[in-house]
Amino acid sequence: MRQTNRNYLFHDGDLSSTLDDARAAATEAVSLLPRDQFLSTSIDTLVEHLTAQHHIEPLQLLEEHTTMDQQEARVDVTGRFDYATRDSGRTFAAGHELTFYIPYTGDVRLWHLKANMFFSVVSVGTIDPRSSSLIIQLANTSNTDAARYKQAFDSEITRIRQIIQAQGGMLSAYHNELPTLVRGAIDRRRAELEKLNVLASVFNIPMVKKSGMPEFRPIEVARRIARPLPRPAATGFKPEPAINTEMFEDVLSIIRHAGASFEGAPQTYKSLGEEGLRDNVLSHLNALFEGRATGETFRKYGKTDIRIEEESRAAFVGECKLWGGEKILLEALNQLLDYVTWRDCKSALVIFNKDVAGFSEIQGTVARALPTHPNFLRAKETGRIGEWRYVFKSAEDPVREVTVHVFMFNLYLKPERSAKKR
Repeated sequence: MRQTNRNYLFHDGDLSSTLDDARAAATEAVSLLPRDQFLSTSIDTLVEHLTAQHHIEPLQLLEEHTTMDQQEARVDVTGRFDYATRDSGRTFAAGHELTFYIPYTGDVRLWHLKANMFFSVVSVGTIDPRSSSLIIQLANTSNTDAARYKQAFDSEITRIRQIIQAQGGMLSAYHNELPTLVRGAIDRRRAELEKLNVLASVFNIPMVKKSGMPEFRPIEVARRIARPLPRPAATGFKPEPAINTEMFEDVLSIIRHAGASFEGAPQTYKSLGEEGLRDNVLSHLNALFEGRATGETFRKYGKTDIRIEEESRAAFVGECKLWGGEKILLEALNQLLDYVTWRDCKSALVIFNKDVAGFSEIQGTVARALPTHPNFLRAKETGRIGEWRYVFKSAEDPVREVTVHVFMFNLYLKPERSAKKR
């Protein structure tokens, strides 16, 4: 079976070397970002942007959409024992040519790159990037059985599939390690800027654990077009206060501990409204932390929110709400995003369910609804049931990001049980 072109596939370059170049380009891109934009953008957003920019989409054949064309052809039979050939020159016979068009997705460059495997036979085909199609042409004399065409086509496609699969394994390893490489390059650049006293990425708001307070560990209860980076402010980057990640986790641990105590004795807390539950959470927080000027680091604002402030702007906001459906959930989120915040604001959205029996359904609503918000950027893993963590753009300024850790605590009591308690 003769193919009517000699366009070799997976033949002109090496995928391994190409991926090495891509890794180097991704880390080099970190140093090429304008300084103010680099400093004004969160690390997670930088990682997402640069890994998306250097993502290489694997090839995938859409074989179910293959089409075929056929036409008459003159086939070169020079030297074939089943045809009488001339003493000199080429000999041609009447034949048929079949052309197969197989759509594909993925980076067109991969059709020219060798994977880490060897075939003694080189695949042949034509790539049409305009229609994103692989074109395979087969020709033979008019007396050739149809089964031979099918055998030749299947053999070619099987070989191409195996190479694409090998490429896919190499690309998967590349994509898995790329975020770590980019994050390392970001950390190194920030460290260099710190050495030059140019960057103070996080001012830790003074907040220390009160002496003599016991440590505790709460009972464990059984997340490809590159998004453009936000523009930095016209005035350039200015360091801003924030609570650091370790302190944020300590704050969340206390809220988690308070919520567990609520769930352990729901009959005690069920009568409290939003403000009463908020005050209880607030007392837990201020029992373990103290601020620079007062005994209360965490302060009350309005009916349901708790804040840490620096220079009259919120660096941490905790919002407490009674569950009232998806509408109330999104309104509470909007409240958080509407606050005037520092660039790296951290927050907690604490939801108490007192009236709905189907708690698992409520949890499903949270997981489904919050990522649909127009300011949603990314979800982050919490490793805990009944907790979610998301990052949103601030409603005030897209450069500012708000981390929202969501808790759900169930204070629901069956009516008959509640009546017995009375």
